[in-house]
Amino acid sequence: MKKTPIAIAALAAAAMLGAKPASAQELALGTWTGTMTPPGAEPVPVSFAVARTDGKLSIVMSSAQVEGEMPFQDVIYDGSVLVFWWDVGVRVDCALRWSGSSLQGSCTDGRPEDEQGAMLMTPPGA
Repeated sequence: MKKTPIAIAALAAAAMLGAKPASAQELALGTWTGTMTPPGAEPVPVSFAVARTDGKLSIVMSSAQVEGEMPFQDVIYDGSVLVFWWDVGVRVDCALRWSGSSLQGSCTDGRPEDEQGAMLMTPPGA
């Protein structure tokens, strides 16, 4: 059977629809590294324990500069955006997107955009 340009294009389109982009895959489990930057402050080095707990994605942040672990709540990853919230005496909502080989984005407790914090997460081995 001779393949026409239309048939080849249709096969290519079907293959692309079935394939997930690299960022749409599951988050790597293990210890991620990165920074948490509170509004108006310097970045704080942190680590993130990314796991599956009771079948759900779970992330716990920790830092030598901050006492105790900080578990993230309602963690949702749709393949391109990671959203969650955590409590530091006030609820802080975060949304991180892929930028190169890391997830990064802003975190807010309701402050104006120019007063938001930031977070960077780099997967193991990156």
